[in-house]
Amino acid sequence: MLHPKHVSLVIVALLLVAVLFYTSRNGRQRPVEPPPATNAAPAAAPANPVPPSSPAAAGGSAQDRGAALLQEGNRLLHDGKADQAVERYREAGRLLPEDEDVHYNLGIALARLGRIEEAIQAYEAALGLFPEYAEVHNNLGNLLLRGGKADEAIGHFQAAIKAVPDYASAYNNLGNAQLLSGHVEEAAVSFAKAVGLNTNYWEARFNLGNIHTRQGRTNDAAAEYREVLRLNPGFKPAEDALAGRPLQLPGPPQR
Repeated sequence: MLHPKHVSLVIVALLLVAVLFYTSRNGRQRPVEPPPATNAAPAAAPANPVPPSSPAAAGGSAQDRGAALLQEGNRLLHDGKADQAVERYREAGRLLPEDEDVHYNLGIALARLGRIEEAIQAYEAALGLFPEYAEVHNNLGNLLLRGGKADEAIGHFQAAIKAVPDYASAYNNLGNAQLLSGHVEEAAVSFAKAVGLNTNYWEARFNLGNIHTRQGRTNDAAAEYREVLRLNPGFKPAEDALAGRPLQLPGPPQR
């Protein structure tokens, strides 16, 4: 399995809707939640997807049929048909119950449909088969964070970073979770690490600028906001921050 460059959602940024495809350690293609980077673009669907009703899917070994269903699920998810993708992934899972990629892809499709608890279960199943699956830890952490479970999310982001030390998106997400848990200094370190790993990561720079604002480091904050606007011209929250308009910064959750 190739290490990801960026995988995840960012709390402060608009979510992208593209699905990227990376080759798994099993030699197949799997969808990965889109990165927040501004240069992300939709990837083409897998070459020559095999519909599950075709002879290629109906015949052959269980592994071949499962792989065909997985590929078809990927194509459907790429086309925005998450409900149909779920059906294909579940069919593939019956043929390939020990395949972590099937559970991972199922989790993505379920999350797209807002079926969060089912998505969490699918991600947990993937981790049961492959505990060092960094993308799964990152995506699961994001779902937990969106559900207000920042402390649990932190553990998964840390696990993702342990598996892939240069995982910039996981550092950014870790920073979001730490900030929501009230660990401002730790969040600053995580956002700075994300920026150090990817200097064009404008979402992480915006988060770092917000931390500097919270800390009263106005010059440092302004430098980050200006860099955000260089990378993503017209990003209104950064323009507002530079203009001195108040930012709505997240605080620690109520306990």
